[in-house]
Amino acid sequence: MRKSFLIALGLILALAFERAQPVLALEGQIRLEETELVLRLEDGRVLRRDGLIGLKLILGNGQQDVEVRIDGFEEDRTILRAPMPLYRLSVRQADGSVGDLCHPDPSGRHAAFAFPDGKGGFNLTCTSGAEGKCVLFGYRPWETREGVPMRDLLQACIHLLRADYGGDDRPSTRNGTLINLYDRFGIQDPGAADGMEFEAAWGPEGAVCVAHPRIPDTITLEQLAERYPRLEGHLGPEACSEDAMRANSHALIFNQSVVVAPLRK
Repeated sequence: MRKSFLIALGLILALAFERAQPVLALEGQIRLEETELVLRLEDGRVLRRDGLIGLKLILGNGQQDVEVRIDGFEEDRTILRAPMPLYRLSVRQADGSVGDLCHPDPSGRHAAFAFPDGKGGFNLTCTSGAEGKCVLFGYRPWETREGVPMRDLLQACIHLLRADYGGDDRPSTRNGTLINLYDRFGIQDPGAADGMEFEAAWGPEGAVCVAHPRIPDTITLEQLAERYPRLEGHLGPEACSEDAMRANSHALIFNQSVVVAPLRK
């Protein structure tokens, strides 16, 4: 999940230290260096990583201030190229209650990370959401790799995880459904997926073809054809095979899933 506030580069924030000492309000600039939040205070100190724990940030989102506290720091090292700094954040609700900003991810972490928004600022996204998962899979939209459209891969991955075949924000998956995800660039490899069959190929606009729906009780091939005319002729196992899609440059990411028979009503 991505939270609604975006932080502009160099935004002046009101900060409060919530540690053993009395609360002290300061001003500073928070920036993103690579993928790490760095806070430069007006008194000359520079804080990062564990040094940010216990800080409250009063963030303006254009309509009202949002109070976010940094409660923890760790690194995700599942990506071989570089670890990703993760932050546990809590937010104060309108009724005064305080709760985690993020839902738990598959590893049980209530974590978020920051990444460049392409406009000079950065976004915060949770590791429990489709966007966060896809970035941790290695689809980092701010990176430039020769011949690899990273931003398009991220969008394709998000549609894939959500089974958003039309790319129109109409997901059809269910939490806990297992899939096997891989791509044509080798960022994610197929591996072994016993009992799974090729489901679909994906691009930044959604599915390029669909061999079988992941959850047939939520949408069928017939309903996909009716809802998305561009998919006509690209539905079903005969029209949608991995071999054929490997030759289609529009297909960036592929996945397998278990073929499930629809429940009889």
